[in-house]
Amino acid sequence: MSGKNTDYLVLVNDDNRLPEDFEETVEIISVENSFGDKYQIEKKAYEAFLRLREDLLKNDGIQTELISVYRTIAQQEEIFNRYVDKFGLEYAKTYAARPGHSEHHTGFAIDVGIVSDGKLARKIEELLAVGGLFEIVQKKLPRYGYILRYPKGKEAVTKIGYEPWHFRYIDSPEIAKQMTDARMCFEEYWDNKELFI
Repeated sequence: MSGKNTDYLVLVNDDNRLPEDFEETVEIISVENSFGDKYQIEKKAYEAFLRLREDLLKNDGIQTELISVYRTIAQQEEIFNRYVDKFGLEYAKTYAARPGHSEHHTGFAIDVGIVSDGKLARKIEELLAVGGLFEIVQKKLPRYGYILRYPKGKEAVTKIGYEPWHFRYIDSPEIAKQMTDARMCFEEYWDNKELFI
């Protein structure tokens, strides 16, 4: 259940585990995309995504859908282990967070697929194949309080490979725009918070 104590700027990464009892401070709701896939997501993050989605469809002809949102630690462990089995440990560490260290535990992180010819791109190879469309999507993120969480060229800082489909809701269009304009990843924002409003 969300309240005034919800920390939309919480940093969860390889070095920062999800804070104890964090999930008690957020309002997670159940939603469904147009392909019938059911997800859970933090309420304000979902409302902002719907506005972004409508803007993209109306003004750019790009249909976006949620393909992954809130995950429990157990679900993240399953994903991480599946990546290890399929691609090896180094690949898994590059493209999947360790359980307890995934932004998806917050309910603020979304993976977005793009619909092309009635088919929803959801696998990594399919998502990378429509990468050019993601550049259009990424330009609109800040106005809805989202940032591109794992930008190209920031892999050494984020410890995660470039993911053009992974967006993070921070509930502040102003800070999101400042970060995007400065080409900062979220970790760099945390190291330089005094520069932001």
